[in-house]
Amino acid sequence: MFKGCLSALLFTLLLVGMDAASASLDTLRVQNREYARLWDWARLRGFKAVRNPSSREVLLTNDSTRINLRIDGSRVEFNDVGLWFSYPVLIADGQVVVSIQDLRGVLDALVVPRRLPKGKTVRTICLDPGHGGKEPGQKAGSRLEKTYTLSLALEVRSRLVQLGYNVILTRRSDAYVDHPDRTALAKRANADLFVSLHYNAAAESGSEANGIEVYAMTPEGARSTNVSADVGSLRAWAGNEADSQNVLLAYHIQRALLKRLPGSEDRGVRRARFLVLRLAEMPAVLIEGGFMSNPSDARWIYSTTGRKKMANAIVEGITAYKRQIEALATPPPQRSSSSKSSNSTARPDSDKN
Repeated sequence: MFKGCLSALLFTLLLVGMDAASASLDTLRVQNREYARLWDWARLRGFKAVRNPSSREVLLTNDSTRINLRIDGSRVEFNDVGLWFSYPVLIADGQVVVSIQDLRGVLDALVVPRRLPKGKTVRTICLDPGHGGKEPGQKAGSRLEKTYTLSLALEVRSRLVQLGYNVILTRRSDAYVDHPDRTALAKRANADLFVSLHYNAAAESGSEANGIEVYAMTPEGARSTNVSADVGSLRAWAGNEADSQNVLLAYHIQRALLKRLPGSEDRGVRRARFLVLRLAEMPAVLIEGGFMSNPSDARWIYSTTGRKKMANAIVEGITAYKRQIEALATPPPQRSSSSKSSNSTARPDSDKN
């Protein structure tokens, strides 16, 4: 008992210490925002920082992590996975500076992630096949996004159930489910994660647009990478409560997708205030799993084999997130023979077809 209490106390003190260390960074006002010197953050987190004198590239490294940044740019490569800052990296007083919001909300979220309290686990996953019914989503010829998001969700669900997770679907047929109903279903089921599945398509004929991107909720006050989702308000939403977990989950899924779908274009972990991300009261991401209009991406969108690869990658990303965020190593969740919820789907209370 004493050892358990002592371990919990030490873990709490560690988290408090990390927050205090982050808060101790000297800040400066640049373009009316709070920034900090990147070299100060690097020393704090144990990174070696090098600026290429002949370019605008900056490299941070330690034993396990490599971070590439570019002055005046917002895209960052974290272990070769693209992520987008809310604000560009800048030079101030001759030094490289990064916004406090990005240091804490992106880099700290990945380098020193907050773990769940002891005994808590990631067990129940809500999968959200985008669109459905009267809302077809993107179109590529006669192919409709709603058809393939459901097919992908069923593949992901099958794999998760095999691993012992509880899984619910916001829809299990070609039915229209209103966006607030989707996140409400996840809340009623006490879901630990909400994963919305979508595909892109290019509006312009002959466009070569392609690639995979995973969206996390935009931080309060910042503009989204996809500004069309800002709906005129930059205020805080329920989805901002899990800002750091959103980024960590999005990163692990994006990384797994790029690994398991070789040759896919890395469009990066992006930010948007999509309605399901705004309303989700648990860590949530929205996956855009490629362009239906692109022949290269179509390899894994339309084929059974490709869809299985994508599903396995999503499950791998969820599992990597689970492994990192849980305080202690725990076995995979076990299916209960007395419960049907672990291998079944749930239907929303009201269908608005």
